[in-house]
Amino acid sequence: MLTKTQIAIATGRTVFQSTLKDTSTQALGKTEKVIKESTNVKLGKHVTKGKLKGFRIFTVTLEERKTCPLSCAHWSNCYGNNMPFATRYAANADLVQRMESELAQLQKKYPKGFLVRLHILGDFYSVAYVNHWKTWLAKYPALHVYGYTANQPNAKDSKERAIGQAVLGLQGSNPVRFAVRFSGNFQRDSMTALSGDDSRAMVQVNQGKAFICPVQTDKTASCGTCGLCWTATKPVIFLTH
Repeated sequence: MLTKTQIAIATGRTVFQSTLKDTSTQALGKTEKVIKESTNVKLGKHVTKGKLKGFRIFTVTLEERKTCPLSCAHWSNCYGNNMPFATRYAANADLVQRMESELAQLQKKYPKGFLVRLHILGDFYSVAYVNHWKTWLAKYPALHVYGYTANQPNAKDSKERAIGQAVLGLQGSNPVRFAVRFSGNFQRDSMTALSGDDSRAMVQVNQGKAFICPVQTDKTASCGTCGLCWTATKPVIFLTH
């Protein structure tokens, strides 16, 4: 008999289906938001240094695997497997509309700027979804984005490659406001995120071509007190997944 995790891996879904919300069919609480204020200690609540100093940090969480490319190196051991209490939102047109409404509110509340971490779980699931972020960056000048994607611009799969190229294009046209890194891509030498359990990554560190996440080595308290993932172009190495 298959375990819940094995079924989730085989079907491309989250292990914790009870935490998944479809905003098109399920009502949200009065104060519930899809783009949430960060409460994660390691992420931090706001940026404390650099050009984005003072920005509040917000997060977006989609359903892992369902929105991710099958080629993701962490398809089976996704850290979402150990997050039974995280609320995931189903990716659909209603969710996109809610995001736009919430971004408009954040623009009014934080006109000097705010930072959205994409995606705590999940990934860019279509070119159209990437283009929504392109539209929002143009429409809401206070919006800044950072995160990681397993979609690769050089992927063999046509859908993944198209999404990866769309992300790359947006990254190139908005290097300060759209700092999304390609996870596990050793063919690029900038704006990537690599795993420390791969010897090739540590070679790059030893050669000074990449840096280890300062939060994971206790050199800083949180992403908010660091800022390298959205300011540095060198690959970031994560020691643990």
